[in-house]
Amino acid sequence: MNSPDKKARELRHQEQELRKREQESRLRELEAEIDRSVPEYLRTSKYEEPDSQVNGKLKQWRRKILAVAQFTGIVIAVVVAVRIASWLATALMVGGIAFIAYKMFVEEDRS
Repeated sequence: MNSPDKKARELRHQEQELRKREQESRLRELEAEIDRSVPEYLRTSKYEEPDSQVNGKLKQWRRKILAVAQFTGIVIAVVVAVRIASWLATALMVGGIAFIAYKMFVEEDRS
């Protein structure tokens, strides 16, 4: 009983695949026909500038300038951070020495 059902399903599946292939081939034929009917001057294509080498070189220079600017900015930021850190360290050292001197000399006299 199962074999006639399987055969019928297989036939339907094959018919669907055949229809799908036919539709795809018809679409390809229609596309080819449309391409043949459109005149050459109406077709769009990628526009290539004649001075593309000049534009390429300008883009390379632009990238290099941007990289140098970024590097310079990073260097300036690091220098500023080091300066601020050195000022803070100096302030902490002077404060620490002043605190130790206070503890040694001033607080002993009060006791």
